[in-house]
Amino acid sequence: MLKRICGAENIKLRRSMLLYLHLIALIFLPVIFGWYYGSRKNLSSSENMINIFNTFLALASPLVISIVVCLVYDREKKAGDFKNWLTEPISRGKIVAGQLFYYWLLYVIEIIGTNLIYYLILTFGFKVVDISFIKLLLTSIAMALLGFLQYELAEVAVMKWNVGGSLVLGFFGSVIAMLATTSLFDFIWPIIPWAWQSRLTVFWLPDIPLAYQKVAALTYVVPVLLTIILSWLIMRYFSHWQEKAE
Repeated sequence: MLKRICGAENIKLRRSMLLYLHLIALIFLPVIFGWYYGSRKNLSSSENMINIFNTFLALASPLVISIVVCLVYDREKKAGDFKNWLTEPISRGKIVAGQLFYYWLLYVIEIIGTNLIYYLILTFGFKVVDISFIKLLLTSIAMALLGFLQYELAEVAVMKWNVGGSLVLGFFGSVIAMLATTSLFDFIWPIIPWAWQSRLTVFWLPDIPLAYQKVAALTYVVPVLLTIILSWLIMRYFSHWQEKAE
């Protein structure tokens, strides 16, 4: 089933602006950041270069995810009022979840890919040293995984409140992600999905004790558990969703 959904989405993607949106994010973003900070490598530490780039990704992700989800929702609505969702013999929840999983996989490729391109530009293009490749790769994987629930929440919002509601959620998600980089969310960030990615910057900040980083890493058990529980509840919502009468 998942293979069939991904195959169908591949065909649809070639005919939509979503392809160009993903390509722009994958290629131009790390090139622009890499050129800017690489050419100013004497003014900033390597840790700060990585920290700023991933902070930008964390702040932009909620709004970008909502835009992608809204574009897919609008496409399905125009294709015969969700006939792809409502008339298939398999579970509606599995169809919607399969589409979300497909676009989340693209997001995984983008987050990891942009970081790798950024790393290559800084390391080989501008000879920036002291960037841990393994640490950067692990950060990228963690950020991509922590974005999965945002896709599901954006889908719930667009189903319940239409495109406008999901975009508002994405905007405020980006605001929350920005606030999470401050001390305001020090105690509540583990239960706020839009704060999870931006708090990863703690592992790149200079002069942070190793003991504190270990505690921060253990705290991510809470986001993992919340993702599992909420994903199960959201899957049930997808299965029972009906298009609202307009």
